[in-house]
Amino acid sequence: MSNPHDDPGHRPPPPRQGEPQPSYPGGPPPPYQTDPHAYPGPPQQPGGPWQGPPPGHGMPPQPQAHAPRERAGNGFFKALFDLNFDHMVTASLIKFSYALAIVVYSLIALVMLLFAWSFSVWNKPLALATLVATPIVWVAGLLTTRMVLEFVINQFKITEHLKAMRDREGLR
Repeated sequence: MSNPHDDPGHRPPPPRQGEPQPSYPGGPPPPYQTDPHAYPGPPQQPGGPWQGPPPGHGMPPQPQAHAPRERAGNGFFKALFDLNFDHMVTASLIKFSYALAIVVYSLIALVMLLFAWSFSVWNKPLALATLVATPIVWVAGLLTTRMVLEFVINQFKITEHLKAMRDREGLR
């Protein structure tokens, strides 16, 4: 046989879901020591599969990508007067900037709708054009603002990841 897993001397595959599992006195049999590719069997979980693996088993701990930042009560003002530019202010202002853009573009759209209503008295084609252009201007303005702000925030994320890589490698 060409496939080592088809060899009759190896452990059989695990039972399918719903089939009764064989019981072994004293727990599951030890894995075969001679075959590095042997199936280790299902993980033994006390109390059922919903409780997770027993202590000491499972995935090894993964290193953090970067250490969590310290947040102080005066973090914004501390970053604002940071002369080394180690802490960025722009990243914390992105949400406020986008909310402000939503308000400004909504007010512009409202003014355009008011103009369309006033144009309807003496120039119906201009009123219709303004009425059609209002949602297009609103969506285009918000979309452009969102794209610019996403580009800015991505630049900050790239900088943070490069800093974390530099710190992890011990280059600084």
